[in-house]
Amino acid sequence: MMLNRSPILYPSLMHHVFWNHKKQFQYSVDTYGHWVLFAVEGGSFRYGIGDGEGTAQMGDVIVCPPGIDFHRDVIHAPSFHFIGFSLGFISGEAVEGQEAVQDVHHRLAASAYKPAVAHKERFADNLRYFKRQDEAAAEIDQRSYWQNHALNDIWLFCLQSIAVGVVGDDKKPADPLMEQARLYIQQNAYKDMSLLVLADELGISPVQLTRRFNRSVGMTPSRYLSHIRLEQAKSLLVDTHLNLEQIALACGFNNGFYLSRVFTKLMKVSPSAYRKTNRV
Repeated sequence: MMLNRSPILYPSLMHHVFWNHKKQFQYSVDTYGHWVLFAVEGGSFRYGIGDGEGTAQMGDVIVCPPGIDFHRDVIHAPSFHFIGFSLGFISGEAVEGQEAVQDVHHRLAASAYKPAVAHKERFADNLRYFKRQDEAAAEIDQRSYWQNHALNDIWLFCLQSIAVGVVGDDKKPADPLMEQARLYIQQNAYKDMSLLVLADELGISPVQLTRRFNRSVGMTPSRYLSHIRLEQAKSLLVDTHLNLEQIALACGFNNGFYLSRVFTKLMKVSPSAYRKTNRV
């Protein structure tokens, strides 16, 4: 189910910044004069917007309307896209447009301002596109044009989520066993852990673990484990002088060669190039 009036609303990009392993927010609370969206790629932070509060971590989206206090506190240095935008509507539909904006306000509040994104891979592609356009030596107008296309796609995901979330249609109940699995992976990611052992401890087969975890979290347990380890590796590459072998062992990889192979495959850049690019 879609929002009744959502088609007349469209976002227009105002700014985009990608923060990599932000150790603390400049302000613990801020109020914006426009809409802002935080898309989290790694790490985590606590947040509070209006009466909604929670934790934002990998794969989460936080949307804050203008004029509302946005409280936030770092848990683990987050990497996230900070996107500012305005919401417009078709000329001549001002009354309907304002009603639609208010409807979005109410539905966001009901979701604690954290709409669940169903299409994780497509969402991740949009975020990668934002970064690629920032890095490209294109004209500013051209870059903004293509980034706005990605923003519209992300905004559509958000609208779909809050439309479903409030009405309750097709709302998938939480899977307690997969929440247990996710917590286990988070707590043991940097150790020599086995997903086969995890499946056995949960009393399900490895195939069941993969299917249920993917349905609940939006990615396979092995991909989730790799992402957590790579976030730690990225942090150590930027913040320490450890060599690749030391970083690999600290992140749960068997050796530096394997870390380099996984890092390059998933991040599309080698660890050494990432370190050189992101160090100040």
